[in-house]
Amino acid sequence: MTAPLLKNKWAAQWVLAMLVVLMVGLLVSRALVSLSSVLIVLPFFFHRQLDQRTRVLLVAVLLMLLPVIVSGLWSENHSLWWNSVAVKLPLVTMLLGIGSVYFSAERKTKLVYLYLLLISLGCIWSFSQYLFHPTVIQAAYLQAKTLPTPADNDHIRFSWMVVIAVVLGFHSLLTAQPKTTRYLLAACLVLLVVYLHVLAAKTGLVCLYTGSGIYIMYLIIVQKKRKTGLLLLAVCAVAAFTCYQTMPTLRNRVQYVLYDFSNYSSGRILPGYSDASRWLSMKAGYQLTAQNPIQGVGFGDMLAAVDQWHQLNHPASLAYERFLPANEWLIYGTGSGLPGVLCFTVGFVLLLYRTTSRNIFSVIVTTISLVPFLFDDTLEGQTGILVLAFIAFFGQQKLSSPHV
Repeated sequence: MTAPLLKNKWAAQWVLAMLVVLMVGLLVSRALVSLSSVLIVLPFFFHRQLDQRTRVLLVAVLLMLLPVIVSGLWSENHSLWWNSVAVKLPLVTMLLGIGSVYFSAERKTKLVYLYLLLISLGCIWSFSQYLFHPTVIQAAYLQAKTLPTPADNDHIRFSWMVVIAVVLGFHSLLTAQPKTTRYLLAACLVLLVVYLHVLAAKTGLVCLYTGSGIYIMYLIIVQKKRKTGLLLLAVCAVAAFTCYQTMPTLRNRVQYVLYDFSNYSSGRILPGYSDASRWLSMKAGYQLTAQNPIQGVGFGDMLAAVDQWHQLNHPASLAYERFLPANEWLIYGTGSGLPGVLCFTVGFVLLLYRTTSRNIFSVIVTTISLVPFLFDDTLEGQTGILVLAFIAFFGQQKLSSPHV
């Protein structure tokens, strides 16, 4: 009995260490992210027994990878095709690594606290840039730019990471016992929510208010706590109004988004506007899928196909605006056709279904995991892949109990 226990203890400590390195790397270093996402799988080769749940999740992940891999048969640019495959492999390595060990509740809690600390430090650093250059940054928000952020200045994914921290932190606040811990968690949550409004990234705010809406409905409909739910709704409304009135970055962002929308919704696609470019990317993805419904153009040739589409349909587009469709289903449609969309959808739904428990916070995490897939190329970058893997294979374990 001693040898297996020591073996599992070593494996758990290794995976825990790699998760810590991964969390630090997500904020400051791609090299750390790449290293930890590969090394985390090491315990699997010494302890190859996976439970039924992990085996099902492996099937789900492989279904998501299959269209990308198969499209290599007709992709001409094998370098870009392999990049698309390689960037998704951490879904497999993290699943096998985390799935091969057991984490105690205490270790999960400590890891969540560390995640909250790191994200909070990242927010403080980002906000400090605003304090040093308020006028410049406020003006930048009228030109599709935002605060500098950690995670390679990827404000979309970083805002997603912040919202995940808010959910995990709020869950911890409701379950923590020591008063000091609860006060610290409350202060941390205030910091994160205020920062999300200062950053004013659409993905982060949509996820934040979507999660808040789900929790309010849960209080009113399921728990029958109507007064509490309505009070929380009022607090959210007042907070949103106050933030809009007092935060120039948020106000400028809203004005920019509305102006951009008024243009592209009326058919005027102006160069240099981010939302218009996203709309064009989705239009390109839809038409390329319609033109190649059986096998797509291949994941290695998507950028070339998108560039050609712009040359034919919108030659005024700037080079940096000719990017992959800002929707994961349209990416799979463009790269692998409708069969690829179906395969990806089955795998993705299975992944979310098998990692979601009856806990309301688990449902919220699943929902806000879906939002970036609707409006961004989440699986085509290292950060998006690893945030999804962290949510699905660790974050949801923390929320596995059926009740708060």
